[in-house]
Amino acid sequence: MPLQLITGPANAAKAGVVLDAARNRAAQSPLLVVPTSADVDRYRRELAGGGAVLGVRIERFDGLLRQLQRAAGVSGRTLTELQKERVAAAAIAATTLDRLGGAAQTPGFPVALAAFAEELGEARVEPPRFVAALRQWAAQDPARAGFAEELGALVLAYRREQDRTGRRDRPRNVTAALDALREDPSRWGGTPVFLYGFDDLSPLQRDVIDTLANAVGTEVMMSLTFEPGRAAFAARATLHQDLLALGATERRLDAVADYYAPDARAALHHLERHLYEPTPERVAPGAAIAALEGGGERAEVELVAAEVAHLIDHDGYAPEEIAVVHRGLDAAAPLIDLVFRAYDVPTAVRRTIKVGHTALGRGLVAMIRCALLDASADDLLAWLRTPGVLTTPAFADRLESRARREGARTAAEARRLWEQERWSLDTLDHLSNAYEKGGVRALAERVAAETALLLAAPYRRQAHVFDAEGELDARVAAQTRRALRELSQLPPELQPDPAALVNTINNLEVYVGAQTTAGRVVVTKPQSLRARRVRALFVLGCNEGVFPAPARPEPFLGDDERRAINAASGLRLRLHEDQLNIERLFFYAAISRPTERLALSWHAADDEGAPAVRSLLIDDVADLLDDPDWARRPRRRELGAAGWPAAQAPTEREAARFAAAAAPPAEPPLIGPLRSTAALGPLRERHTWSASQLEVWTSCPVKWFVERHLRPEVLVPDPEPMIRGELAHRVLEHALSSLAQDGGLAPERLPEARALVRAALDEHADDYRISPNPERLRSALRRLEVDLVRYLEFAAHSGSEFTPERFEVQFGNAEDPHPPLELDGGALRLAGRIDRVDTDGREAIVYDYKGKTATEQAKWLEKGKLQIGLYMMALKHVLGLEPVGGFYQPLGGAEARPRGALLRDADPGLVSFNNDRLDEHELDELLRACAAAARTAVDEIRDGALVPKPDQCAYTGGCAHPTICRCVTA
Repeated sequence: MPLQLITGPANAAKAGVVLDAARNRAAQSPLLVVPTSADVDRYRRELAGGGAVLGVRIERFDGLLRQLQRAAGVSGRTLTELQKERVAAAAIAATTLDRLGGAAQTPGFPVALAAFAEELGEARVEPPRFVAALRQWAAQDPARAGFAEELGALVLAYRREQDRTGRRDRPRNVTAALDALREDPSRWGGTPVFLYGFDDLSPLQRDVIDTLANAVGTEVMMSLTFEPGRAAFAARATLHQDLLALGATERRLDAVADYYAPDARAALHHLERHLYEPTPERVAPGAAIAALEGGGERAEVELVAAEVAHLIDHDGYAPEEIAVVHRGLDAAAPLIDLVFRAYDVPTAVRRTIKVGHTALGRGLVAMIRCALLDASADDLLAWLRTPGVLTTPAFADRLESRARREGARTAAEARRLWEQERWSLDTLDHLSNAYEKGGVRALAERVAAETALLLAAPYRRQAHVFDAEGELDARVAAQTRRALRELSQLPPELQPDPAALVNTINNLEVYVGAQTTAGRVVVTKPQSLRARRVRALFVLGCNEGVFPAPARPEPFLGDDERRAINAASGLRLRLHEDQLNIERLFFYAAISRPTERLALSWHAADDEGAPAVRSLLIDDVADLLDDPDWARRPRRRELGAAGWPAAQAPTEREAARFAAAAAPPAEPPLIGPLRSTAALGPLRERHTWSASQLEVWTSCPVKWFVERHLRPEVLVPDPEPMIRGELAHRVLEHALSSLAQDGGLAPERLPEARALVRAALDEHADDYRISPNPERLRSALRRLEVDLVRYLEFAAHSGSEFTPERFEVQFGNAEDPHPPLELDGGALRLAGRIDRVDTDGREAIVYDYKGKTATEQAKWLEKGKLQIGLYMMALKHVLGLEPVGGFYQPLGGAEARPRGALLRDADPGLVSFNNDRLDEHELDELLRACAAAARTAVDEIRDGALVPKPDQCAYTGGCAHPTICRCVTA
């Protein structure tokens, strides 16, 4: 029975002819073949509505191929996409490559090789025949020989590796089934086949139609959107001729305008009939054809989303009556999904996401890396933070804090830290042992078990129905188990090593988003909508480089090479048609789908501001309209626009955003004073304060509030200058106390002092790790040693008559050996720790070690430096020593002289700055001012007076905690 070909333009009632024929053959259980899964659901409903509930089976083309294999008795599993990639990788590894060596190292090369081999299989070109054709082609130009031999060797190797698996790819299985049916047509059983919605066929699909119609003799009817001579169908002229060459009888249908809404019929029907055709006729676009322009990509999507929301909320459109198409949907889908959700527009947008970009997938990948590879501490943390691994997620936070502080960079080091405090992570050992003993097959079983546990763990003891996040996790789990199962079914030599296995799982793709259902706006690609109509259609991304999409170069053989090979050898390698003609066909198919409204949108720039060019397809539409301003003055939304005016806003939130953006900028509120009784009560009841706390408050109350009162835990090690200072204190205490036992520091004892510094550094370096990085630690210790030795050399020649006698003198706290400094009759008590006290037996000088800089006494009160003044008072009232001076002593930097205050006649030989020597009354006044500043600080603390001082908050100036303080600095 000959092939029946139903042709005509879009909206020519071709679907009615095909569906009626299928209904008429319902007693023979015919197959209706449609392009997409959404089309399967739609035509099942349509046939059911017409009474054909039973009888007609609806499938995609893959379903027809499976039916062919069952009917022909072709057994054996088909290679999956993942298995084909491993087969291709093995073929590449087994082939010596020179000309293709560089390309073979790229990630996409195995996929391209598998696709090329399938293309040859669809065309029934066996590898030996292809190799012979390449050699005939190369004989015409010796420069081609190297490339031809390598490509031929790859194709042969791919077939050889495929045969080792005991499986075949889809073209080989299908062609085997077709050959079996040609030999015994009765196996098919006479089932009629009807195809609707296809505007292209691969060589394999054409072979299927030829076999069924001409060899088996079953009834085959196919619709094809085609009109002879029209530019819109130039890309399908070859297909039309090929089908006629198969003996097809053609029935041509004329365009019908009845599908369009009355108000839109003139414009939309004119557009469908004359797109790309020269015609003097022009029509008014009216409300039927709209042009939209966004200043950027997001602005374009927001403009379309607002239009869709208005149609639903104000014009009575049902969401399923609206469609949005984008030629580059794979890249644009996340943005479209985000914006439409923000505008409360229900959508059905299907997109893919890599397994490694999901919470569960990232955890599974990290788990396998930790078990099989030299993973990092971050990998172990990623696994532990996977939902279902820990019932107390804070445990992972504590591990991260400790790992960062102690410099644990590998998963093994972080695991040791974990197991010192928690339980053993035996799961990793189980995975490692499974892989070592049983390879990928055993690993697949173990990972499948762990995946099931992780998936179920958050829902234990719950009658839970998956939400969107849970559904995604279920898909990730299923995809991961499926991939491991597929890989384990390959021969061991084709299975991936651990690194390749982890990379494969990480790059697996799963679908996210809702499928096409009632109550949702469908978002899809233009070519996926060709078998259905919608009431309103929005075509997004009408920009050059997007729609029309640029041509993709062929990885191995371009059309020129294919023509030359065909001419030299007699093969019929498929030529890839002109890309622009294909894009014009897709655009035609899209604009013919709406029955009432069509909106074409583009963006003038990308979201970074780079200019974008409007598609020439827009000009093809504009040429048919009588409005010269249609494309020049579209409805527009500016780049970076925030929200919508209240009258246009799709949601209250968007109206609020617009109002906020239009309002004058408001100064961010500064942090206010403490008012909570619970917070102020303990502060008011406290009587003992450390000098360092008061110094921090005086420099910046907000800094004190965060660092001394809130004391948030941090994930990073203490700042290197802080740890360096603590270690410097300890080393100097060790060295100077040892020297003080036998006469103190003198120039002649410098070699001994240097040795003491080195010994102290060796002894205490592990207690005060300046950096978790070993290389940086060595460098920091060496710098510190140089700075301390240089300081001791300065101190040995400083000319001081005072000897260091007391170190790390602690007073004021309950556990300290000395009582507090009491002011105002004991109403205020001060505590502290004095780094060093030098004495001559009766008088004393206080030293407080600093990094590279020290503050002169003239600026103590201005910069809130109170410690030295308070410590000098503590010498007299707590230790019974007479204070004659106090200094901030820099241990690094170019200037080694201390800065502070010294009684003018005290220790006359001490090298110091002249303006740091004060008369007795000046020194007394300075100490009284420091005491008064301490009292003021305590009063302010008790009042909760948090006043930002951003200019002197951080070590280098500026605010140290801007997100809490919310101050504005210059």
